[in-house]
Amino acid sequence: MIQNSIDAEALQARIAALEIQAQRYRTAFDSISQGVCFFDRDQRLIVGNRTYAEIYRIPADLLSPGTTLRALVEARVAAGACSMAVDDYLSYLSALNAKREEREWTMKLADGRTIRACYRPMPEGGWLGVHEDVSSQNERRLLIEERVSLQSLIDMVPDNLWVKDLDSRFVIANRATALRIGRATPQELIGKSDLELCPWETAQKYLADERTVIESGMPMIDGEEYILDADGGKVWIATTKVPLRDEHGGITGIIGVSRDITRRRLAEALREGQAEILEMIVGGAPVESVLEELVHLMESQTNGGVVSILPLDGAGPRPAAASPAELEAHRGELLSGPLGEAIRRGDLVVALGIAGDPAWARLREFVSERSLRACWSTPFVSRNGAPLGVVAIFARAEREPKEAEIKLAQVAAQLAAIAVERAGG
Repeated sequence: MIQNSIDAEALQARIAALEIQAQRYRTAFDSISQGVCFFDRDQRLIVGNRTYAEIYRIPADLLSPGTTLRALVEARVAAGACSMAVDDYLSYLSALNAKREEREWTMKLADGRTIRACYRPMPEGGWLGVHEDVSSQNERRLLIEERVSLQSLIDMVPDNLWVKDLDSRFVIANRATALRIGRATPQELIGKSDLELCPWETAQKYLADERTVIESGMPMIDGEEYILDADGGKVWIATTKVPLRDEHGGITGIIGVSRDITRRRLAEALREGQAEILEMIVGGAPVESVLEELVHLMESQTNGGVVSILPLDGAGPRPAAASPAELEAHRGELLSGPLGEAIRRGDLVVALGIAGDPAWARLREFVSERSLRACWSTPFVSRNGAPLGVVAIFARAEREPKEAEIKLAQVAAQLAAIAVERAGG
């Protein structure tokens, strides 16, 4: 009797241990993020986990072993969690069972969710089903595609376009904005403020403007200002900044658009400058003053360039007419050498790499110290074609002049010719 009692206690202990182990397995099975179910050859449930019930919104007690597939499908249809009618779905699975091939498909449920299902036949005639709610994955994919599509669209806009949050950090930016700031891609701007991307004074102005828009709720329309580009040149832009509001009218950030108006501003300044210079000439202003004003006007139109106007009359030094003034000291060398070539040809002459050019040997130290790398010179002549002098524009990069810069030199030559010829009587 004692031995039987010991055996019974051992058996009970073993059963208890197995129950604990089974419960652990069941807990682990229910914790799987995918819905898993096993069916036998008679389409009866062997086991299913809690996730399966949650995905298809069916009562957990329906997952008892022996529940028919029909009962589960009917419960799914009633919950709006099935992609087909009951008989259609059962026919579909029967066809799969007949083929005994693995199959994976995606279902769009009546409630709008997307489920990915995987069918794997079992050797004994049943099958394993694995189900996963991929709605959020699809939403993320669609969001990514939407963002990619939006980025491609705004990158086609030639003007600068961006969106910032309440802390003036970039949320969206197009390629034009990135290039204007000196970055290769818009992604390099996201999450950053202008303090991290622009010169301090420029950034402070941007932040002040944006804070005013956010706090007042009033847009800033076509505010004109200049910035320094990646090469340090002055660029004029017209900027509009409007508050970004949510569906309740609350301000959540700023939308900004800006466009480069440098050409327009320069053209306006050039017209105004030309008119002033012509007024000086008509009013009898000294030729030195006229040429000085002309040099200043031309230099304001260049991106850090240096302008020199050298008449041929030899009427004494004119430091005000040559910028920088030391060029005047080399008048003879310039006119008989590199700049004189334009007069001899009667046309524009472009010289690149002037620091190493033998024709500029006597001025090598001068141009090197001032980082002058190229020069284009244009002669100016009297009404009867007699040479009067030369206009020279020096660039700090070794490059050909742009079309606008050639026209600028021609304008300067016309005005210089009028001033010098009128002064000569």
